[in-house]
Amino acid sequence: MKQIETNPRELIDMETLERVAPIIRNVANPLRLRILDYLDQAGEPRSVGDIMEAAGAGQATVSQQLRILKDQGVLAARRERNFVMYSIADRSVLLLLECIRHNPQSRK
Repeated sequence: MKQIETNPRELIDMETLERVAPIIRNVANPLRLRILDYLDQAGEPRSVGDIMEAAGAGQATVSQQLRILKDQGVLAARRERNFVMYSIADRSVLLLLECIRHNPQSRK
């Protein structure tokens, strides 16, 4: 029996994996994923108040989650009058949301 030749992909180098592992670890939280999903769907920067409403969580909890995402470089923040507006800075994390949306096991 003849074996079909395949072109195996190279493994991701350890330096890259070490760099992205903390980002993945910090994004892998249901509330943080919800925040990212909301900001992705919104398509424009949103205030803490908007994010609180969409996430269904209080100000202290949301602010803590936003800080974690911002410290990892996943979110960007800018002051607009009396508000801090958040947006997604690292759009590559949205690939995780796409995997979740299209995973049959994530559906009830």
